Amino acid sequence: MNESIAATSQHIPAAALEVALADGEEEANVFAKLLKQHIESIAEGDPAKASAVDKIHGKLGLHSTDPEALVTLVFGDDGITIKNGFDNDLDGRITGTLKLQTETLVGAANPYVAILKRQLKLGVKWSRPLFTAQTYGFLKVPESMRTPADATP
Repeated sequence: MNESIAATSQHIPAAALEVALADGEEEANVFAKLLKQHIESIAEGDPAKASAVDKIHGKLGLHSTDPEALVTLVFGDDGITIKNGFDNDLDGRITGTLKLQTETLVGAANPYVAILKRQLKLGVKWSRPLFTAQTYGFLKVPESMRTPADATP
């Protein structure tokens, strides 16, 4: 019982997860703004996501091919920073349409099928082969927050 209390007290509240746009609200591209909203909503809906950020350190590049946009997610000690464009020292990269990337994150599309069909491309730094999968796991919407597939708006 004491272990569960200790584990619960180690969760970071969603408000403590800092998500910043490095280029500011005015200069950030649409993709960066959408990612910021997405990250804030999943951290608010699932406190375990906020605490998972502590275990992720590195840079993930996300490339939307339609509409064309590049962003770098920097996972650091002080939270997540979202930058326009790619940094030179990325630890992983995901490329695909914004629609497909969104569908994989909400569970409407299978990323593995999309990779096999060459609709989604992953870039992996060989010194950090699991980084892209680790960040995808963080960005993916938890089951508890997903809309049932058969629900109509």
